[in-house]
Amino acid sequence: AARDRSPCRGGLCAARTPDLAPRSTAMRLGCALLASLGWVFTSPAWARSVVARDPVEIAQPNVASDSMKASAAIDAYFDASAKRDEAWTKVAESNNRSRGSYGMHLHNLLRAQNATLEALDHAASLQGAVVEAANSDKTAAETHYGDKETALSEGRTGADFNAEAAELKASMQVS
Repeated sequence: AARDRSPCRGGLCAARTPDLAPRSTAMRLGCALLASLGWVFTSPAWARSVVARDPVEIAQPNVASDSMKASAAIDAYFDASAKRDEAWTKVAESNNRSRGSYGMHLHNLLRAQNATLEALDHAASLQGAVVEAANSDKTAAETHYGDKETALSEGRTGADFNAEAAELKASMQVS
C-alpha cells in the first residue's frame, strides 16, 4: 500500500477541499493566531494564574462627603449626650452618698451639657448644609424632568393610536 505523504493527515486538507482553504495570507495568519491564543487560554499555567489571584477587596472611601461628615457629627452628639447622662447619674449619686463632691459633679455636668450643645450645634450646621444641597439637587431634577415631560408631550406622543387604528380599520373594510 502506498503511504500518504500529504501534509494534511487525518483531517481536512486545503489541497483536497479547496472551498474550505484559507482565502489569503491574512486569513491564514488569523487562523494561526486564534489557534495559538486558544492554546494559551486553555493551558494549565494560565488557569492556575486565574485561580491563584487574590479576591477583590473593597476599600472604605478615603474622602468624606458632606452627608458622611453630618452623620459622624450626629454620632459625636450621641456620644456627648451619653457622657452627659453619665455625669447626671454621678450628680444624683453624689447628692445621696457624698454631699462634699456634689459641687464638683455639678460642674462636670455643666461641662458635659456644654459639650453636648456644641456637638449638637455642629451636627445641625452640617446637616443643614446637606439638606440645602439635597433641596437644590431636587429642584434641578424637577426642572430637568419637567422639561423632558414638556418635550414628550409635543407632537403625536400622547395620541390615541388604538382609536385611530380602529377608525382606519372600519374605513378600510369592504362592504
